[in-house]
Amino acid sequence: MKRRHLLRGAMAMTMAAGLLAAAPVFSEDLLGAVAARLADAPVIRGQFEQTRRLAGFSNPLVSRGDFVLARGRGVVWSTRDPFPSSLLVTPEKLVMRGADGRVQQQMQADAQPAMRVVGESMIAVLRGDLRGLATRFDVTGKLVGNAGWTLTLTPTDAGMRRVFTRIELAGDKYVRNVRLEEGSGDSTVVRMIDPVAAARLTAGEEQRFE
Repeated sequence: MKRRHLLRGAMAMTMAAGLLAAAPVFSEDLLGAVAARLADAPVIRGQFEQTRRLAGFSNPLVSRGDFVLARGRGVVWSTRDPFPSSLLVTPEKLVMRGADGRVQQQMQADAQPAMRVVGESMIAVLRGDLRGLATRFDVTGKLVGNAGWTLTLTPTDAGMRRVFTRIELAGDKYVRNVRLEEGSGDSTVVRMIDPVAAARLTAGEEQRFE
């Protein structure tokens, strides 16, 4: 059961990135301002800590690992604790692998439209491509200080709202925190730790995208 809920949490995570305490501004202006603050890099890598809370359970499920985002390729979440696994998210598919590298589950995005929207949205935010979000979400938020920002994304599609009721993001030149509120009452918080930009993937990272 714990493994199943952690898998759901990893997928939820695929859903899938001024002014001092400024009042909310119009979404188009806000997204442009946030995009201008985000790092424009071909590759972003770092560590993450995910805390998943299940409705009706008092103890959260916590997992830790590292991630790598590659422009035009997608994002890979590699979990180290509590057990090794990896999740590849691209606009076309989601692939979960076990500790031995074998595929445990694969879903084509066309067969999972809600997951596709979440995956594409997470990739868009992490890489700083925010304009498309306004077509799928009501966007509110604010700029914080000279470099920070927050966004709240509320799905406009009724079917999507049954999966996720709200996505909250906060960061600076990188996305630092993501909170996913699910229609089931579950929630997932992902904290990005020490993200850095790079010009290219390493050989080992290339293999994760295969």
